[in-house]
Amino acid sequence: MTEQEVLSDVNDELFSLLTETAGIQEFLDEFAVMAAHRLSGAAPVSCAVTLVRRRKAGTLAASDAVARQADEFQNRFHEGPCLEAAMTESSVYCPDTVLDARWPVYLERLDTRRVRSILGVSFALEDSGRAALNLYSARPDAFPSASIKAAEALAEAASSSLRFAVRAASADDENHNLEAALASRQTINTAVGIIMFQNKCSQADAMAILQRAASSRNMKLRLVAERVVDSATRDS
Repeated sequence: MTEQEVLSDVNDELFSLLTETAGIQEFLDEFAVMAAHRLSGAAPVSCAVTLVRRRKAGTLAASDAVARQADEFQNRFHEGPCLEAAMTESSVYCPDTVLDARWPVYLERLDTRRVRSILGVSFALEDSGRAALNLYSARPDAFPSASIKAAEALAEAASSSLRFAVRAASADDENHNLEAALASRQTINTAVGIIMFQNKCSQADAMAILQRAASSRNMKLRLVAERVVDSATRDS
């Protein structure tokens, strides 16, 4: 697969994905499928997109189950060519997962019947973190220099679209975390109010009671608060 073939009409396809997909996750999933299709040569290629942000790595999208599992194993064991590509902002190639010794923990657990060669290509995200386009093949030596250049060219061509998508996905994740935190705080406040009413005590005393209950049961404060609220709701 040549660089020219890979990049043929790529901007038009990226624009179509951005405007026609229902949301950011669908765009990322469709991009992974598109990249896998464009970069497949004599043998099919699987593709995933990894984001490393605040020292945490996650798989944003994958073209199939093979890519997702191979990608998530790297995130779980904190090593692998794709993570290294993202962290070093370079391309990292593993020509044969059976013979390579650079990532022993990861490669020992990888299903080498389905993944024999791996290519990780970084792409710029500016302040949104670090990311990589990850390619997996069941054949060893599946990514010669021409394929590596083609993958790098695709990552560069798609970088602005991916940067937008990753920022949006990160914002969605932060909003979800914020909403969860606010919901947790509201539950705790409600439980404190119930304890104040039941025990005729101050807010500080009620919080202390809740914290002691969580500590004695070895439970998170939110879970104990939920039980207090549920119990009061049933009794009302």
